[in-house]
Amino acid sequence: MTITEIKKTKNAMRYHVYVDDKFFGVFLDETLAKTGFKTGQEIDEEELFAIKKENDKKLAFELALSYLEKYSVSTKGLKDYLKKKQIEKEVIENTVSKLQEYGYLNDEVFAKEYFESLKGSKGKRAIANKLKEKGINAEIVENLLETVEEEEEFDRALTLGEKFVKNREKTLKNKQKCLAYLIYKGYDYSVARQVSDKLFNLEDGDDWT
Repeated sequence: MTITEIKKTKNAMRYHVYVDDKFFGVFLDETLAKTGFKTGQEIDEEELFAIKKENDKKLAFELALSYLEKYSVSTKGLKDYLKKKQIEKEVIENTVSKLQEYGYLNDEVFAKEYFESLKGSKGKRAIANKLKEKGINAEIVENLLETVEEEEEFDRALTLGEKFVKNREKTLKNKQKCLAYLIYKGYDYSVARQVSDKLFNLEDGDDWT
């Protein structure tokens, strides 16, 4: 196999390496310095892949740390990111294990922070569904749901409902729309119904259905 091109990337510490005129991978400057790679160099295939594997371990760890400095993500979110960077599954798993061991990656902490950031605009069920989509363990999600007091959930739904009904007439049709809106936002039917009843307070005898 022949190294046909080594091209510097926008990141001064990383290079694109081409082998036999095909893109082979992103290499760290440290790796290139140690191996002495240069254009036109002939290299054994087994040796080349062994070097790449070690390089990818360091590259994946650096990419992951840089990503975690900018974004709060779940384990699944980080794995998806590294996969897009064409990091092999084995290397990804190794990287994730290290980050969890060092305390940089914690799904329980992520889930709690994510829940807190959204609970003012969505019901607990909607947030729970989003957390599950992000790969959060069902037990962690259920434990979070148990921390939400009914009164607290009602108050948040009421605040959201008040914004929705502002400047709307108190009609049965709008009451139904309010109920549907709150359910769409992830509130349980019982909570959405209580809030709608409170906000519209129609005359006795009016047919709710």
